Amino acid sequence: MTNKDLFKNKVVLVTGGAGFIGSHLVDNALELGAEKVICYDNLIGTNNSLSNIIHLNTPRFKFVKADIKDYQEIKPLVEESDIIFNEAASKLVVSLKDPTIDVQTNVVGNFNVAEILRKSESDARIIHASTGSVFGSSDKPFEETDSMHPSTVYGISKLSAEKYFLLYHHLYGLKATVLRYFHVFGPRQDYTGEAGVVGIFLSRVLRGLPPQVCGTGEAIRCFTFVNDVVDANVMLYKNNSSIGQDYNVASRNRVSVLQLANQVIAKYGPPGMKPEFIAPRLGENLKPIPNTRKIENLGFRESVTFDDGMERTKQWIASEIQRSNR
Repeated sequence: MTNKDLFKNKVVLVTGGAGFIGSHLVDNALELGAEKVICYDNLIGTNNSLSNIIHLNTPRFKFVKADIKDYQEIKPLVEESDIIFNEAASKLVVSLKDPTIDVQTNVVGNFNVAEILRKSESDARIIHASTGSVFGSSDKPFEETDSMHPSTVYGISKLSAEKYFLLYHHLYGLKATVLRYFHVFGPRQDYTGEAGVVGIFLSRVLRGLPPQVCGTGEAIRCFTFVNDVVDANVMLYKNNSSIGQDYNVASRNRVSVLQLANQVIAKYGPPGMKPEFIAPRLGENLKPIPNTRKIENLGFRESVTFDDGMERTKQWIASEIQRSNR
């Protein structure tokens, strides 16, 4: 079987499938020959938009507008799926403004999926998207076995969800794998909001505005291009040894937010532009850096360099800005 047939005769469900990473997973599942790809999304949030999936014109694709908190709506879709990429989530910036929505989505919504799988005795593989925010902050790279001390409501809710999936594997045999993202960037990520610093900095500079750096800008990020994160999801699906395991995924690139601002200015900004400093973000982790040896032992390698990824992102944002100005 070729890689293009990896999902042949399979039904793939992508929750949050109209979002930034989710929509790229939808594209990839179709490319890998899935019989049917279900995109499940409530279209709430700055990253979740029909524009991310409007290019899909195939009978193998189905869009369902609904919320992961709606047990009865998602139940039959989970039950018919062979593979689930669980991307639906309330984001960090939402948790700062409305912690209740964060808990309802990230805890209750994900618990719904776990319960449906348990009760149906489904044999589906589920790759659950978590986040480096579950760890908190540390001066040394986080390993999967390290203790976790989240410093935000978002981190707590995401930690709760991943614990449910891993516990349900051990108690009930769910074929669940947890994959923690760190600072993913690329086309389709919202560049007008408060999250996704690469896109936000690029969009401001392309419009002649200086990047706004929170606090001192000393926060370190390991920016990973979205295509590499998609590849990591597929890699875990292909490796049955990943069932019941958790993995950190990130590039080995390490950049401070201030360095990023200066790099974007140097590459795309006008002469003399300087970063603008604003108030630090509440509860922000300064060094949420992972140790990625565990997933690298399965064969994961960054395939898109940061410079190449930034250029691809810049080109997409420039085209979006041009389109919106028409």
